[in-house]
Amino acid sequence: MSKKIFIEGTTNTELSITATNDQKIEYFDFSVEESKSKKSNIYLCTVSRVEPSLQAAFVDYGEDKKAFLPFDEIHPSYFKIPQSDKVTDEAGEANDDNVDQEKNNKKNFLDFYRKYKIQDVIKKDQVILIQIIKEERGSKGAAVSTFISLPGRYCVLLPNNSATGGVSKKISSPQDRKRLKSIHEKLNLPEGMSLIIRTNATDSDAEDINSDFDYLKKLWTEIRTETLKSKAPKLIYEIDSPLIKIIRDIYNDSYDEIVVSSPQTYKEFKKIEKDFTNSKKSLIKQFKGEGALLESNGIKNPIVGLSNTNVYMKSGSYLVINPTEALTSFDINSGKSTSEKNIEITALNTNLEACDEIYNQVVLRNIAGLIVIDFIDMTSNANNFKVEKKMRQLFQNDKSRVQMNKISQFGLMEISRQRVGHSIYEIFFNTCECCDGNGFIKSKNIIFQEITSTIKNIIAVEKIEEIDLKIDKDFYKDNKDELLERIKIFLPKKIKINYFCEEKINKYFEFNNNLLEKIAHNLKNKQIKLSEEQVKRSNKEIKKSEESEESNIKDTKSDNKKYSRKIKKKTSDISEKKIEKRKQEIKNNEIPESEKTYRRKIKKKTLVEKDNTDNSTN
Repeated sequence: MSKKIFIEGTTNTELSITATNDQKIEYFDFSVEESKSKKSNIYLCTVSRVEPSLQAAFVDYGEDKKAFLPFDEIHPSYFKIPQSDKVTDEAGEANDDNVDQEKNNKKNFLDFYRKYKIQDVIKKDQVILIQIIKEERGSKGAAVSTFISLPGRYCVLLPNNSATGGVSKKISSPQDRKRLKSIHEKLNLPEGMSLIIRTNATDSDAEDINSDFDYLKKLWTEIRTETLKSKAPKLIYEIDSPLIKIIRDIYNDSYDEIVVSSPQTYKEFKKIEKDFTNSKKSLIKQFKGEGALLESNGIKNPIVGLSNTNVYMKSGSYLVINPTEALTSFDINSGKSTSEKNIEITALNTNLEACDEIYNQVVLRNIAGLIVIDFIDMTSNANNFKVEKKMRQLFQNDKSRVQMNKISQFGLMEISRQRVGHSIYEIFFNTCECCDGNGFIKSKNIIFQEITSTIKNIIAVEKIEEIDLKIDKDFYKDNKDELLERIKIFLPKKIKINYFCEEKINKYFEFNNNLLEKIAHNLKNKQIKLSEEQVKRSNKEIKKSEESEESNIKDTKSDNKKYSRKIKKKTSDISEKKIEKRKQEIKNNEIPESEKTYRRKIKKKTLVEKDNTDNSTN
């Protein structure tokens, strides 16, 4: 089994991140400068408007739309009230030993917010430090909070919130919880801070957790320092950058290597690795081959596949995925999957196979919000339960928060998934003006990516000095400078691109068909080669397992034979002893004790019978 992470591009243009397990894509993320995720970013902002009717404020953090700040998301330290009131309300009954500290803190917070109104404690133009908890979407602005959260690899530091903390509820093992609670208690947490130990820390030791905690404390100090010398509105710290997310949430010991295409990205990633890990051995390697990174390793570029509406499965069945404003629907069709004689069994097997593919597509496409799955109808409640169980097991591994209902009487299952970052539909597609939003057209980012990837693959398969590229005239005119700049980054000086602008070209651009066929053939050969290697590895593992099993069977048979011989010998010895004892008794004219007892019983019985006879005669 080979697990790798491939990183292609740069952070200031476009960045593609793909995690694979034996060529199967398990994680995919694509980001461009203009559509970077702002969730969890920390900003210094000003209050632009206070709304008493909503008990909320609108803040300016440097974007076009103002962010929404509810009253209960404002830390009491920002309230324009007397210091004595702050101390009283924040301290409350903290010294009462009979009251649980966490419950007490929560009660004090509630009492605190009941006592005041937002218009009395927050003023226009007030400067505050906020963190984005929900990104802006459509006409809605971002939702923000002043309660800061700093996620690390093993911990989450809450630097201005002492009302919560401990061990993540997702860790269910009593032994792990006990061990991690013990580590948590030994941490020297400053007053007013709290810490949550993440699920990633399940297999980690105290040293790793302490190191992560120290890093987060240092980070908070840097954020405070930067805040004090900054002028609002300003971005203070970007928490969820694509490279940080890899190290923090994806990277672990199970991966064999991380391959990076760009020297610039390689240097950035090495620096982040030092901050987040204690490992002396680095798995990060720079790609020095020719062609596009993924195709050079025999992996099909996921962008094309993830933009398709229909997704086909091995059995011949397929999914139809339809994203809308309100929800994303998955429709399951049996297609060519008709191998089973019983329609109920066919429906069950197709639905179970679809579960795996649905989970895979949801994660890779980063589909969030309401998801509705239309399963093939099944008459048996037991079969419905099997499908529901399978879906719950799969989504347990999802890092986003997920809620799901049972399959309804109409064969529908509803799933609600937490929105984290942008989906591929938001990154790769623009709403079509011609159809008033009912369809999608490709954005310039995906067109740039397809052009550059194709050129890289042409260079890898063909020794060529010139490449002819037919391109849509209007598209080239509008995006000429950006396109040339992106190609210039990787194109060798000896190779020239000839641009032929034409009217209304399908898919915006065209390359020579012969070159495209060579690329496809090259990719197919690499996939076959890697598949053969996988088969060889699998055969070796199977052979090894069979040999081990045969050895165990032989050992078991040998042990059984030895045990049988022991039992037989023991039985034989006992029988011989009994025979020998009886011979000795006969020789000595001795009556065995058992026989003596038997004779006494017979004599007694005879006497009783005689007495009874005499009495009856008389």
